[in-house]
Amino acid sequence: MNDALPLSNSPAAAGPPHWVIAYASSHAAPLQQALDTLYLPHLEKVLQGMTCVAKSDAEVEATAPLLPHENVPTLWDQSPAWGEEALITPCHWQVGMNEVLLLNPAEMQLSAEESQQLLAAVKPYFEEDGLHLSYESPLIWRATGPLFKDMPFASLEKVAGQHIKDWLPQGPHARTLQRLQSEMQMLLYQHPVNDLRSQEGRWTVNSFWVHRSLEQLYPNNDITAFRMDLQQAAVSGNAKAWLAQWQVLDTWMGHQFQSAPSGIASITLCSETHWRHYRPHPPSWLQSLKRKVSPLKVQAELHALTAGVSAP
Repeated sequence: MNDALPLSNSPAAAGPPHWVIAYASSHAAPLQQALDTLYLPHLEKVLQGMTCVAKSDAEVEATAPLLPHENVPTLWDQSPAWGEEALITPCHWQVGMNEVLLLNPAEMQLSAEESQQLLAAVKPYFEEDGLHLSYESPLIWRATGPLFKDMPFASLEKVAGQHIKDWLPQGPHARTLQRLQSEMQMLLYQHPVNDLRSQEGRWTVNSFWVHRSLEQLYPNNDITAFRMDLQQAAVSGNAKAWLAQWQVLDTWMGHQFQSAPSGIASITLCSETHWRHYRPHPPSWLQSLKRKVSPLKVQAELHALTAGVSAP
């Protein structure tokens, strides 16, 4: 769950932008079925003048704490900034015999009032460790403090629905965070909000997850246009909304291409598990021949982002 908005929607003043399109494809069954109905003339035109020069390694992406679109800027030597700012999402950890599962926080339907009451209860404990929390939305509390510095955190969307063991934070202050999580579990166990939720058969809030937004990962970005337009529809598996948003995004691309036809340094298409990186690059004679015989098709490029990934 990354609520970050695009960092840039126009060519950067210092140079041509890199476009990173998140959730361009998805292994969710409804979106896979809808993919072949996509009509994206502007994206197809841009990609026809480019070559896929790099693609993600499945094993690397599977073990990386960040999502593919969050990793892509490393291709042009931009590294994530593990700074003192982060996001905290209240959540429910389902404890089993040998594993702990982080249930999808979006399914908790936590209200603003409930979230604010829980925040008021836990805030003093965080402040004892130098962490300052402020409310932004039911599932987003903004947090700052030296405890977070130099600590990578796994993206919430990557961990949601998964066992947390391999995604727990590592770093100089990991034990302090683990202690805080234990304290919160005890504090929230009998909180009035959880008492009521339990009586109503709803998941209780018994822990939290720390992660970062794109703005926090790349605070000084001025060359990357992160397009997150497709995120909400993709995460919810809403094929109709995903198709509609793709049309809007494709129109935006058409305007960008017309205003600055030579101002695109690269385009990277991403799914939840893979990325494919395209640059204006003279094709080899073999690639040129293949293009003449079999022109590039957007649908094929998008399907390649989920190749080998089983649809749920």
